[in-house]
Amino acid sequence: MTAIILFIIAITALVFVHEFGHYIVARYFGVKVLRFSIGFGSPLLSKTDSKGTEWVFSAIPLGGYVTMWDHLNSKSKDSIFDVKSSYSNQSFFARSAIVLGGPLANFIFALVAFTCIFSFESYKTFPIIDTPLSGSISSNSQLKKNDTILRLNGSEINSFEDIESQLNNFIYHSEPSTPLELDLLRVNGEKKKISLKISEIEFNQSEIASKKIGLLPLSTGVKVVEVKDQSIADTNGLKKGDVIISINGKNVNFPSQVTEIINKNKLGSLEINFIRSDIKPNQNIVPDDSSKKNTVNIIFDDFTQVLGVYLVANTQKFKSSLSPIEALSDAFNQTLRIVEVCFTALYRIFNSGSIKDQIGGPISIAYAAETSANSGVLPFIGFLAFLSVSIGVINLLPIPILDGGHLLYHVIELIKGSPLSASFKLIGTWFGLFFIFGITFYAISNDILRYFKL
Repeated sequence: MTAIILFIIAITALVFVHEFGHYIVARYFGVKVLRFSIGFGSPLLSKTDSKGTEWVFSAIPLGGYVTMWDHLNSKSKDSIFDVKSSYSNQSFFARSAIVLGGPLANFIFALVAFTCIFSFESYKTFPIIDTPLSGSISSNSQLKKNDTILRLNGSEINSFEDIESQLNNFIYHSEPSTPLELDLLRVNGEKKKISLKISEIEFNQSEIASKKIGLLPLSTGVKVVEVKDQSIADTNGLKKGDVIISINGKNVNFPSQVTEIINKNKLGSLEINFIRSDIKPNQNIVPDDSSKKNTVNIIFDDFTQVLGVYLVANTQKFKSSLSPIEALSDAFNQTLRIVEVCFTALYRIFNSGSIKDQIGGPISIAYAAETSANSGVLPFIGFLAFLSVSIGVINLLPIPILDGGHLLYHVIELIKGSPLSASFKLIGTWFGLFFIFGITFYAISNDILRYFKL
């Protein structure tokens, strides 16, 4: 339920940003805006402002639109509106600017969001790795627990977040056969270079790339980020901030290990050893031999019960912040990188036909929204920024009913010297709808197959 709510919040916010971009540019050029709608279908809430624009919340919150007055499409020949305020009466430049206003607003939103994120003092994870995941490409290499990654393919690494960023950049901008080069620093001071061949690994944007190749940040225990009211964890005294060290004598460093132990021991007694801490979940908690350990014994009444906590790895972090100018520069570069990643993914879809792992639907978005929100406000804002850039890029595709399709129409009209016929636009609209509905259906099907493992 939380994922659905967060999905609706994310889509509503970004649709508003996109449509407001069209609206504000249209108003700048004097075009009459009849309706600004968030969602489709029957209006649930409606209010008309002093400029005559009807602001609407509609029944289906999965998109939105801005309706502008156009004398060429008006049913009434004797309109009360001045033809100067008609969309079709505007110059090629003005109409193109209005069309591009939506995607541009998405990019500006991402730029502002990333600038805010980078400006705030935040906690980043040291680029020290844990034991590589069993069966992964990293586990079959010479990588070891406590190795510090200094460089990835020549790019300097300062945090584990840098590893993820550089790895995504490498995956989507390098030839598949290019090996991944890692420069390491061992605990004994030895420096080592390791090469990983990742060409046979299939990546998709909903997965964490570093985890896909088996790299995990060094962790000691798992932190309790949230405890659900009236859950088993709540009734047995676990609290937000606690660090679980072991369950039934087995050390746990990652949430997946906790899940695995619980699933194997349902209806049996679980002895959970933890350290009580009032430190915020995103700050450092360093358990040692002097830490006071607490123990709680939990028994599940039936197989359907869950522990009722949200857990994250207890990684070691350091404070990081940038000046406003540095934050803006990094935000600009981050936005550009996401644009490049989106276009590269689109190129691979249409060039190689590798569509399955490149497209995610509502379930993927909802899952990503919930995961980022559970990690904190800033990660959720970062997720919105990424999604905003993706929406902007997709809308630039030259497909009828998308902004790129409208821009293509304007270019054709400029070359042709006259407006396109209604029948031509109708054919284009049906083609665009068929394409969008087809992609949407495929994305939803892909989600169902992926998340329900059918």
